[in-house]
Amino acid sequence: MHKITDNELIEELKKRFEENEKTLTALKVVHEKIVEVNKKLQESEALKSNFLSNIRNEINNPLTSILCMSKVLAESGSQDMETVVSMAGSIHSEAFNLDFQLRNIFAAAELEAGETEMSLSRADIDTLIYSSIESFIHKANARKITVSFESLARSGAPHEFTTDPEKLQLAVTNLLSNAIEYSHEGGRVEIKAWIDKAVLNISVRDYGIGIDKADHKAVFDRFRQLDSGVSKGHLGHGLGASVTKAVVELLNGTISLESEKGKGSIFTISIPEAGEGGSVYSGDSNEFFFEVQEEKEF
Repeated sequence: MHKITDNELIEELKKRFEENEKTLTALKVVHEKIVEVNKKLQESEALKSNFLSNIRNEINNPLTSILCMSKVLAESGSQDMETVVSMAGSIHSEAFNLDFQLRNIFAAAELEAGETEMSLSRADIDTLIYSSIESFIHKANARKITVSFESLARSGAPHEFTTDPEKLQLAVTNLLSNAIEYSHEGGRVEIKAWIDKAVLNISVRDYGIGIDKADHKAVFDRFRQLDSGVSKGHLGHGLGASVTKAVVELLNGTISLESEKGKGSIFTISIPEAGEGGSVYSGDSNEFFFEVQEEKEF
């Protein structure tokens, strides 16, 4: 049997010590990652819990209003026309907000489950955006907010673009809804569309409360709202921006944010033109039609 010298013993001990040290370091890294994952899971559960509480109120409240006002209209035959028109407008507003929230919830669920499918077609982008604005004009008018749109017609670019119009409109309406919601009363929202090297760009700008640079990334987190709880001063459930980002990325595009606290925000989406796979022409279900104009205010 070979007799181990003192030097060999020392070297062997050093080697084993170094191996143990590496193992401990690796275990420490794994432990830190487990702690981090656990923390994120706890945060996610807290956010989901807050989301469920929030969305329950934002679904129940408009439903209650709709049921109460429609019951009054149905049971009372003595209401004057002004009251009837006012209540009908309120019912429409509540129903529209509820429908919009549910669309985001369903879209988020489909994206989460990986069940979202692409449906490409040649879309009239100007008409699609005009339609989005028209859908939200009652919300803007209620807060005396002017919405302007600098269309593709102004740049002389073709209005048609191959993409998934339904998903593109979901992204645009979410950005528009947030811009109106976070604008100051009597403010202004500006939308601009342009095409550069087969990439469609749409920017939505408001001059409202703005977002701290430190919170830019958090804006796109699911269920995340920068104002929440008793201090919450705005409608919403924390899905709009995350759904928009997911939809834009599904279209192989990107979304960027420029904003400072108190100086408003500019959200810009950029989407490359899809392959010529679409054979259906769409302007967004052709719900609204507008004459081609260089710029239009609502």
